[in-house]
Amino acid sequence: MKTSKLRAPLLCGLGALALVALAGCGPVKLIANTNIPTPLLVKMPIAVALFIPKEFSTYVHNEERWSTDWHVELGKAQSDGITRLMDAMFERVIQVESVSAGQTHAEGGVRAILEPSIEEFAFVTPRDAGSPFFAVSIKYRVNIYLPDGKLADSWGFTGYGTAPAVGLSSAPPLQTATALAMRDAGAKLAVEFREQATVRGLLPAGATADTFAKPASAPTAPTNTPQPAPAAPGTAAAPPEQDDSEEEADDSQKKDDAAPTDPPEKDQSQKDPPPAS
Repeated sequence: MKTSKLRAPLLCGLGALALVALAGCGPVKLIANTNIPTPLLVKMPIAVALFIPKEFSTYVHNEERWSTDWHVELGKAQSDGITRLMDAMFERVIQVESVSAGQTHAEGGVRAILEPSIEEFAFVTPRDAGSPFFAVSIKYRVNIYLPDGKLADSWGFTGYGTAPAVGLSSAPPLQTATALAMRDAGAKLAVEFREQATVRGLLPAGATADTFAKPASAPTAPTNTPQPAPAAPGTAAAPPEQDDSEEEADDSQKKDDAAPTDPPEKDQSQKDPPPAS
């Protein structure tokens, strides 16, 4: 009897461990999704062409670790994200099918062709780090070509993201960490890319990457001068108030009028007649 009572919990525990082992050995498949918000940026006053290669738009990371197959699809999410960012960063964005296709748009004002690429996708599981977190890093690069197809510059940046492990499934926390890493990379692209010397060199003379559009001047509101209220019928209207300077001038004028005036002096030719003898 005692042996059967001890055997039941032991079998349950072994069963649970077996389920965990099976869950760990099963493949992990996920499709990355991210919601990169439109950045509040001042658009650079230039037109660019955007070339998204097939390797970027269909990128899939495959890896085997700890006897587990990992399958992470990044292509669609990162293609949609960089397209949204470029539309927010530049005044006009034209999508092209190749780098050389930018020459056909040079007359339309296209100053450069931008080509994104992904160089590395790496992640760390709780089993790797000994902590209950998944961590992801994604290394990107943007090549900058002139309209004639010559490479002018290349700029790399990396996004990071972490998420706590939840439950026995590895897919949801890894998906969250991947989305955060893509969002972090997008923020760096939006803020730091415009500071590169090559990008600033594409701007027209006198313009900067931070040029704000001048708001339209608002019309000046007319000043409302208060008008005196009309007098009631049968009452005399009050005389208008005088300024203090006008009152002082009137007082001085009244004083001058009231003062006695001296009689005019007689002409020397009109003398009094001599007395009679």
